[in-house]
Amino acid sequence: MSSDLKSTSKSAYLSGYIEGYYGRLLTFEERLGISQKLRAIGAGHYLYAPKEDLYHRREWRKPYPAAWKRVFRNFVAKSKVLSVTVVPGIAPGQSYRYHKSEDFVTLVRKLTSLTDLGCREAALLMDDIPVELPDADRNAFRSLGEAHGLMLQKLWPLLRARGLKRLWFCPTVYSDFFAPEGLAHSAYLEDLAEFLEPGIELMWTGRAIVSPDYRASDLASLRRITGVRPVIWDNLYANDYCPGKIFLGPFADRPASLRGLTGGMLINPTGLYHTDLFLLDVLGGFLRGQSAAAGWKKAVRDAAIPREFFVIAPLLSSPFLRLDAKSMSLAQVQAEVKAYRAALKPLIWDWKSPLQREWYPYLYALDGDLRLLEAGVAAPDEAWVRKKYTPVVAELLLKKK
Repeated sequence: MSSDLKSTSKSAYLSGYIEGYYGRLLTFEERLGISQKLRAIGAGHYLYAPKEDLYHRREWRKPYPAAWKRVFRNFVAKSKVLSVTVVPGIAPGQSYRYHKSEDFVTLVRKLTSLTDLGCREAALLMDDIPVELPDADRNAFRSLGEAHGLMLQKLWPLLRARGLKRLWFCPTVYSDFFAPEGLAHSAYLEDLAEFLEPGIELMWTGRAIVSPDYRASDLASLRRITGVRPVIWDNLYANDYCPGKIFLGPFADRPASLRGLTGGMLINPTGLYHTDLFLLDVLGGFLRGQSAAAGWKKAVRDAAIPREFFVIAPLLSSPFLRLDAKSMSLAQVQAEVKAYRAALKPLIWDWKSPLQREWYPYLYALDGDLRLLEAGVAAPDEAWVRKKYTPVVAELLLKKK
């Protein structure tokens, strides 16, 4: 692979929002609100790839209903006025037959049926499928990477001839996690790299599906084998894999230097509308070159979140924040819990806003967890336990008393 890095981004840094999570679908009114926020923070892309859209993934061969297409066209047009590019994606990997020409024809027909609604970019997503070739295709290709590369080799010229500017591609190996043998020894990436060319943006989540940070050395390894600057698909705020939790902290360990190492930065967050507007404001700090702490504090102030939130925010910061409780005395732990619960009270009962309505279940659950920490001093009363927990869990907790 040539050492010359390939990217269509040139001087523009790609940034925006990915509707790519499991479990939730936004309304088109909410999607337009996301586009308005993207304009406000200076981001330019909305990647449409929701796992819960039946026609996007599971039933990708079936055409979208005419009524849906009319609404989608309107969304694309209104986003364009806002200088936001809507990128429709198709994820056929669960059932795609690589040696069958009719599947490729169906894929082209499906993608162009979306791009013909006013889109000038498209996305092909081959994530969350086995890295191995399906049995029926094993005699036709060296690896799944070659099969995907040949798809791109045929697909991109067809889309480019129709006036498309960019094809986004999420590979099956979209993280170091899926190459336990090491990126340099990944047959998938090695074979895929032969077919990457200008106009194709490679999406990457980092050294993990949810990456704690992005290090220059890690990204250099990917660039060496693929020859491209990846666009980061950042799952820091995603909670579809842990729906009982929510992460609302600073966009930490994503330094400004990433702009020189990557082709772009998009977040794939929660699917909770007002929460995602808030998290896009946090992303805006990164795009403005602010420190993670400064960008986050500005987003909190702009959302008019009560000051008590700063007290409990570390408990909802990120999946990677850890507390060294071993060095704390029992009295210190009790004091911390007391302070957290005191801050939670007005956030749960007094603060009223659309954002609070989305956060209420998480704040309420957090208060319950903290209350259990106090059990050694003041055990929860039976009425509270029965209100907070399911009958079976409540019986078990009460039995512990």
